[in-house]
Amino acid sequence: MSNLLFRNVALWNASRVLPRVDLRVVDGKISEISESSLALRPGEIERDAAGAALLPAGIDLQVHLRVPGQPHKETAETGLKAARKGGYAAVLTMPNTKPVIDTPEVLEMARAQTAPFEKDTGVRVLWSVAMTYGQVGEKATDAVALKQAGAVALTDDGVGVFRDDIMEKVFAEAERSNLPLLQHAEVPGHGGVLAEGPVQKSLGLKAYPADAEWKMVARDLDLLARHPKVRYHVLHVSSAETLRVLREAQLKGLSATGEATPHHLYFSSEDIIPNNTSFKMNPPIRSSSDRKALIEGLRDGTLAFVSTDHAPHEAQMKGEDFKASAYGTTGLETSLRVLLDLHAREELSARRLVEVFAKAPAEFIGVADQFGELEVGRVFRAVLVDPKAAATPIVDSDLASLSHNNIFLGVPLRGRILEVFL
Repeated sequence: MSNLLFRNVALWNASRVLPRVDLRVVDGKISEISESSLALRPGEIERDAAGAALLPAGIDLQVHLRVPGQPHKETAETGLKAARKGGYAAVLTMPNTKPVIDTPEVLEMARAQTAPFEKDTGVRVLWSVAMTYGQVGEKATDAVALKQAGAVALTDDGVGVFRDDIMEKVFAEAERSNLPLLQHAEVPGHGGVLAEGPVQKSLGLKAYPADAEWKMVARDLDLLARHPKVRYHVLHVSSAETLRVLREAQLKGLSATGEATPHHLYFSSEDIIPNNTSFKMNPPIRSSSDRKALIEGLRDGTLAFVSTDHAPHEAQMKGEDFKASAYGTTGLETSLRVLLDLHAREELSARRLVEVFAKAPAEFIGVADQFGELEVGRVFRAVLVDPKAAATPIVDSDLASLSHNNIFLGVPLRGRILEVFL
């Protein structure tokens, strides 16, 4: 990386926001941050960034890279290019692949496939592994062996573990390995497609009830009380009731956290476009009151951070039929734009934006010594943004993912990503 001198740039960290600094980068590391003017040195590239802000590059803890075995949906190359374009320095990839990442051997194979593209893009891949073999909820995996092979989290993302006795064993494995347990909370058998709302009713689709989510979380929190050393985390929280049971557990001192996605924070069921199946995801987008509850949960810390649930699909898997369409939207390239838009609406402060985008996920997954802050001595992993840029719509060329099933296509968002430094 060239030696850089940024002038007149705002510096956003979770701990503090400085409205104007000069910031020097030498050999890829931050060497000086000054609220006074710094002298330009020979060989430095000077950047006057007045009106722009530097913030730490993000960490996305729910990404479907589709590696191994699903190159028709996403490849390591396209997925990591999408992450970099969206300002992410690291991603946690999910194990619902072909084959499922449930043994050290599969994990090692997958890591070998991503390694060249990590080097090319500068984006680090972190690995979650299945908490049951084959993600069928019948037998807990060997979490210690998987951790030794490089895993940093356990999840059956895409399905919830229904059997209480198996989930008890999963908690025991999480405790034994000290790996966080990430639950896709969904009681099976509900048959729902969209949450209750005008489009769900007009299309005659079965409603996807909120209790399919919060009842599994409530069950898990009872298990957590018996295994209080476990770090339990709810992926893509969608309902106000789930927030309620999480808050109760947090008040009891249990290590229970949750996250929200950009699409659940931005949209409600009233916004669904009838022929746009990018609006079909699991869990579904719910009511405006649920959306407001999620924003409040993000502000007050009930929800620890934002993850994208980046879920690329080939075009024929989405189509225009909500009932037949696959669940999921991409999100790596658009997540920070959504957060900047929420900031422009005064729904999210600059400090909290950095916390949920970078600092908190880095702390949660154990890489806060390398990611999540812009401080002297740190490697310069940063995003330069214009937080005051007028709203512009997301267009197809904004997306680097192999799949373009993005719910934000055509949506005007305030704020702009100017450059990413990894």
